[in-house]
Amino acid sequence: MARRIALTLAFVTTVLAAPDAGAQVNAEALRTTLKANPRFLWLEGALVGHAGNTSTLTFSGSVFGGIVYGHNVIFVKASADYGQAMSTTNVARWNTHARYNYNLTEDFAFEGFVQVQHDRFRRIEVRDLYGLGVRYSFYRDKDNDVFAGTTYMLEHETIDSLADGTGAEKNVWNRNSTYFGINAKITALLDASSVTYIQPRLDRPSDFRVMSESWMSAQITKRLAVKVTGTFWYDNDPPLGVKQYDLEIKNSLALKLD
Repeated sequence: MARRIALTLAFVTTVLAAPDAGAQVNAEALRTTLKANPRFLWLEGALVGHAGNTSTLTFSGSVFGGIVYGHNVIFVKASADYGQAMSTTNVARWNTHARYNYNLTEDFAFEGFVQVQHDRFRRIEVRDLYGLGVRYSFYRDKDNDVFAGTTYMLEHETIDSLADGTGAEKNVWNRNSTYFGINAKITALLDASSVTYIQPRLDRPSDFRVMSESWMSAQITKRLAVKVTGTFWYDNDPPLGVKQYDLEIKNSLALKLD
């Protein structure tokens, strides 16, 4: 019981104070589920609308799937977010991420990933990421996993031009992506996950990004769950006109299919 309380407090602290940077997608959230379900599909969505004194519309949706066969693990996630307030678009982004692991042992794996993203308000027309690295579990049991990994990452990005005439940019960077996290089952109906990625440029480490994502999911039925996610992005050298950080708290419904 004490361990569960400690994990819960640590998770809540991470959600409320989490840092956040437009870097890599948290691809770790399915691992605990895949232990019990070698084939898994997770549909998640949220739609909030207001009319009258306040006119807003916010949509968020994602498809998150995974499969395990032998020593091989594959994750795929596609997500989109769109928001409009008083007829002005204030969120417009999408992201697709695919990751492959080859489990050499129960605790050590080689991994590779590909990611493509667009974010209008961070001026990211398109950003492609390609990574190869290793992942290690420091502690794991039936319900919990404490892990870390490090990856070489090739980044190609196209930055949109600004309204004042500042031209578009095309960049190619070599980065390291190092991460640390925990997946935990707090109770039979309550799951939690928290992962932080740090991604410095290899030729200029002062140009770095951080992404931290933490979530808690409470089971309503066997298939349906409610989910609260806190995400923090930080970019130490963002494109001109873009703030260094973003913080997001998201409430959603998740439908689990296996």
